[in-house]
Amino acid sequence: MEPSREARSPVLVVSNDPAVRDMLANLLSGEGFHVALAGSGAEALKIAANASFDHALVELFLPDYSGVEFKRRLARVSPKTRVVVLSSFTTIRSSDDVLRFGTSDFILDQREIVELLRAASTVRLAIAKPVAGDERIRKCLIDMVDVLVSLLEVNDPFFGGNSHITMEYARFVAEEMKLDRETVDEIVVGSLLHDIGRVGIKSDILVGKREISESEFKTVRSHCENGAKIIDAVDFPWKVKPIIIHHHERYDGKGYPSGLKGREIPIGARILAVVDAFTAMTAHRPYRSRSLTRDEAIQELHRNVGTQFDPEVVELFTSVVDRKFHFRGLGPKPRILMVDDEIDYLMLLKLKLVNEGFDVVAADNAEDALAAMEKDPPDLVVADVMMPGTDGIAMFRRMREANAPWGDTPLIFLSGKDESQTKIDALHLGAEDFLVKPVDLKELAARIRNVIRRDAKWRKGASGTAQAAGVVGDLKNLGVPDIVQTLHLGLKTACVRVTGKGGEGKIWFENGRIRHAELGSLSGELAFYEMLRWQEGPFVIAHGQSTKLRTIEMDEMQLMMEGLRRLDEERKEDPAG
Repeated sequence: MEPSREARSPVLVVSNDPAVRDMLANLLSGEGFHVALAGSGAEALKIAANASFDHALVELFLPDYSGVEFKRRLARVSPKTRVVVLSSFTTIRSSDDVLRFGTSDFILDQREIVELLRAASTVRLAIAKPVAGDERIRKCLIDMVDVLVSLLEVNDPFFGGNSHITMEYARFVAEEMKLDRETVDEIVVGSLLHDIGRVGIKSDILVGKREISESEFKTVRSHCENGAKIIDAVDFPWKVKPIIIHHHERYDGKGYPSGLKGREIPIGARILAVVDAFTAMTAHRPYRSRSLTRDEAIQELHRNVGTQFDPEVVELFTSVVDRKFHFRGLGPKPRILMVDDEIDYLMLLKLKLVNEGFDVVAADNAEDALAAMEKDPPDLVVADVMMPGTDGIAMFRRMREANAPWGDTPLIFLSGKDESQTKIDALHLGAEDFLVKPVDLKELAARIRNVIRRDAKWRKGASGTAQAAGVVGDLKNLGVPDIVQTLHLGLKTACVRVTGKGGEGKIWFENGRIRHAELGSLSGELAFYEMLRWQEGPFVIAHGQSTKLRTIEMDEMQLMMEGLRRLDEERKEDPAG
């Protein structure tokens, strides 16, 4: 029996967004809840100290505290208040994230899961009519379901985040098929909830390395019907039950639980069957030696077209993966390794960067980070400077000294202290950037993108034929400034031979420092400035070659700035030239 309006518990809503506060206040008040509002963590704590609340809905990023820190502080003044962390983006990706946010106490049993889902449904129904055309509200409501599903994955250490990833794939395929908005929303929510029936299945059955028994296999297969039963208890506005119950049907009719065939299978379930299989094949699982690559997984999908999978869906999904799930033309999602001993801050950064389109791995110490690099090299490392044991600077030195492909991985340093000498030391070692905490998360994401673009440009320009003479490229793809910056930041010892209008010139590097340059009768800085002008022509990078000549003492940055200043003056004097 539904509780009366008078019986509804008091709720504290904490968000710095007035629109979010007003929306939640109207929704909850309309359902009979007593609501108090706060725009910051400090304001909310003052309110909580003088009133009792059963629940607090807290924005993940507050102006003064993170949602995590606020939860800790609230526990001191109101220990019985249960905190739900809200987010404007859907990024909780693993059980570790959830546990560290301190939200595992919300997931007690199936009855509570139903209540959580029912609450989301109630909110959606309450505002469906008046705000049907409000895109922000629609997205917010779907995000609520995403957060709830993320909480459900707390007991799923290897499948955590699977539902969110699957949802993104499914959404793009549904949009590619030009399905109407309502159907797309149903597929999105159905994808998020498709494995909700795994709740209650023992983790050793789901993720164990041993072979499971026939009875255990039946238990695993029952998750489709179990999920449908959970959804039956919720008055959802979305028709998600058919998607949940039939997502393991096969196109040839040999699937379960109903043995549906071809177009008898709901379109949402057909889409989900493909994207769920792809996600599973490309994700790490403890019961297999390695995950499949993107191309291997796609090949496997095509091998099962017409038997397990809908041919049209597979074709569209392949197109979606090729076009939408590549990072701005630079290939698959860049892999970022985050290293920070402040666990809460580490998780916040991870969540934000995942939402920005990166594949993020986290480590809370340098030793684990180095081991992670060796096992699966990242595209970029973001590391804290001050860490116990091996600090960030020492870790970076070990990276650069390592005789391994990941030794020249670009790195951005973060630090809680704005110390000039530490910054200088980090940049001299070859760090790409040095940012002082707290960093603007959007700025960090933008800086990461810039570094990865530059690195991709470098690899493209210098990825010509690897000959005995060295690595061959063309200045049209990779200019002299790019070559200088890359060798400097990578602390490389090399000779760069450049051919342009003035003949063949050479630039020598020693541990990233420019030591000598020569071009015909020119040497030192004048030779370098002349080569800096060239925009086309072949180059060869011969790693390991050095010279005893020292004709350039100027810092690399100063050298580049002076060279570019001269170019600028030349253009002003001769605009046509």
